[in-house]
Amino acid sequence: MALLLSFTLMQAQTAGENIDVTHYAIHVNELNFTNHTLQGETFIDFTTTANVQQIVLELKYLEVASVTATGATVSGFSQDGDFLTINLASPLASGNTATLDIVYGGNTFNETWGGVEWWGDYVYNLGVGFDSQPHNLGKTWFPCVDNFTDKATYDVFVTTTNDKKAICGGNFVETTDNGNGTSTWHWNTPQEISTYHISFAVGDYEVWEDVYHGIERDIPITVYAKPSQINNVPASMVHVKEIAAFFEESMGAYPFNRIGYVVTGKGCMEHTDNIAIVPSVVDGTLAGEEYIAHELSHMWSGNLVTCADAGDMWLNEGFAQFWGAFYESAVYGEEHFQNTISGKVNSINAWCNTPANWMPLNNMPLDMTYNTNAIYERGAVIVNTMMNYMGRENFLAAMRQYFQEHAYQTATSEQLCEALTQYSGIDMHGFFDTYVYSSGMPHLYAVIKSVEQVGEWYDVTLEHRYQHIGDTHIGQHNAYELTFIGPDFQLETARVVWDGLHYEATCSVGFEPIGVVGDFNNNWLDGKTQKNFMLRSSSQQNFANFKVEATSFTDSVFVAVENHFVGPYDDPLVPYLTLSSQHFWTINRYDFGEAQVTGMFDYTTSTDGDIIQTANDSATLLYRRDASEAWHEIAYTVYAGSTWKHGRFIVDNLPSGEYTIAAWDKEALGTEEQHEAGMMLQMYPNPSADMIRLSWDEPSDGMIRIIGMDGRELRRAIFRKAEGVSLSTAGLPKGYCTVMRLGKDGTVLATEKLIIK
Repeated sequence: MALLLSFTLMQAQTAGENIDVTHYAIHVNELNFTNHTLQGETFIDFTTTANVQQIVLELKYLEVASVTATGATVSGFSQDGDFLTINLASPLASGNTATLDIVYGGNTFNETWGGVEWWGDYVYNLGVGFDSQPHNLGKTWFPCVDNFTDKATYDVFVTTTNDKKAICGGNFVETTDNGNGTSTWHWNTPQEISTYHISFAVGDYEVWEDVYHGIERDIPITVYAKPSQINNVPASMVHVKEIAAFFEESMGAYPFNRIGYVVTGKGCMEHTDNIAIVPSVVDGTLAGEEYIAHELSHMWSGNLVTCADAGDMWLNEGFAQFWGAFYESAVYGEEHFQNTISGKVNSINAWCNTPANWMPLNNMPLDMTYNTNAIYERGAVIVNTMMNYMGRENFLAAMRQYFQEHAYQTATSEQLCEALTQYSGIDMHGFFDTYVYSSGMPHLYAVIKSVEQVGEWYDVTLEHRYQHIGDTHIGQHNAYELTFIGPDFQLETARVVWDGLHYEATCSVGFEPIGVVGDFNNNWLDGKTQKNFMLRSSSQQNFANFKVEATSFTDSVFVAVENHFVGPYDDPLVPYLTLSSQHFWTINRYDFGEAQVTGMFDYTTSTDGDIIQTANDSATLLYRRDASEAWHEIAYTVYAGSTWKHGRFIVDNLPSGEYTIAAWDKEALGTEEQHEAGMMLQMYPNPSADMIRLSWDEPSDGMIRIIGMDGRELRRAIFRKAEGVSLSTAGLPKGYCTVMRLGKDGTVLATEKLIIK
């Protein structure tokens, strides 16, 4: 038993195992700008959390000269790669405190981005590396427990020549003149932070200073820059107080000592109180303001509350990317922010539609930790979706409580979910299951099924659908915003919540809607891209393989385009006709006056390769006004130069509704007797002025529908055991319409184009 205990105590451990570091006193005693070497000494205060006879720390590249201790006796040490193992002469019992004194030095480590960077006559550290795995690089300038969870307070002492300044995180304490042409700069960080958040920068810096009057105290603002740049700083920092005020209002009181930035050769990096920024961020313009805001927001999202491991990096970077856009609502107005976030939403919806990008937001692999789309942009879009799911005030109030509850600690996605649920009263488990823990993304969808007037109100019955792209997950507590468009361009927004794949709901609206748009402001990760156009002169707009052209204006035209990344719902199952499984469009058009509006729908083998693969596949364009109609061909012309591989369908007088690319199997249509031309539906005369005769090959039950260019039903005839019917076309609007023959089960058996003259 005794032998086993001794053996267990001497086993190799992970860095920081069984100890809690409470304070680092880091002394950078010498910096050699010619040889790129650093000489240092670090004192590490720690408390044991179990019986300990061996302590493992991390130190990269630098060589240890000696290790001593107060409160313990060191019997030896060794270095193996990035690990420093310190053996004690006798075990320290759990709950004991001690201090290690480690002297070290040598050439420093850096990589493409990260480590100790020598920049001419300047030197600084970047606390993470994009190439290193794990990414934490506090270990490149002092021995430490280099992870996210073991937070500590800091004193940093940097000695440099008198022509340079040493700028570090925390509060400036003093500068001591050593009498030999060098001075030692002392900085103190009283809050507990992770090792990758402490920093130093040394060089010929000048400082621009200001004060922000915060909600609890006055907070110094410092920006250290090269002398040649210092005059540019005020213009680039003109909004920093407004940004800080917005962040305090949104997330709570500023949690650290100063709002501090320092110009470095590479960046940007959220070191506490000492944010590294590249020269272009303070060039006298506002071009880099997004980075000023993004990095400042990290003082809450990442520094105050840090992700527990790299797999949850969206808690740091996704949130910071969101805050780095959200501040625009306060500084530049809500419309500016909506334009910014809409661009991100479209980009990430498209990115998530690629199978290679189907991965959960949490538990991210290390090689994706700092991927721009996977973590930063996708994280920002999901946070924005979360804010809309909860409601802005609920979201911000719950986030302030979350930051307070986990202040100066770490958190996981699961803990964030529980905190938001607790503090908002909104069950967030369904949201996290769908958006954070599942791969891919949801497709959220609604379409009008019927409208019934009830007094002065209109009851609108909607079909809601859920489909998860890239995962088998079935969403619960699905929420979505729908905006109804009225005959006088009234806009009324409703919120619908449902469980599962399909749901039918009725909304009461104060007008008869002429259309409905899902996520009108494009705020949600919802499996589609979207764009709203207001055409005010003869012009064209392009979006998602769709082009709209308006001419002959008397006033403006509004067009909303939704490009769904799933196949259309309610496939009519017409023999030898295959609908796209990849995408369809929803188009909503509103004319404020009169205009000629033409829609152009493109198909290619790259976007529609699921149904167009050979010359045998004959592309066509299908349409339906809403869920009350079956999909059918719409009258179109084919753009000159179109081939089976790529082409364009041109629809005049573009009606609102849903559109999809489909393909006929030409070989099957040409060889199967029952689908030879005219056998399914013969129609004459065509064009017609007053009457048409329709016939087919054998007696059957079913229905004939004539659909106008605007998607409205113009005529209907039900037949039983008939081989044909006659229908009046008198009074129908001149132009193209579609004649549909349906079986008794509602299946579309045939469609033909009819010209009314």
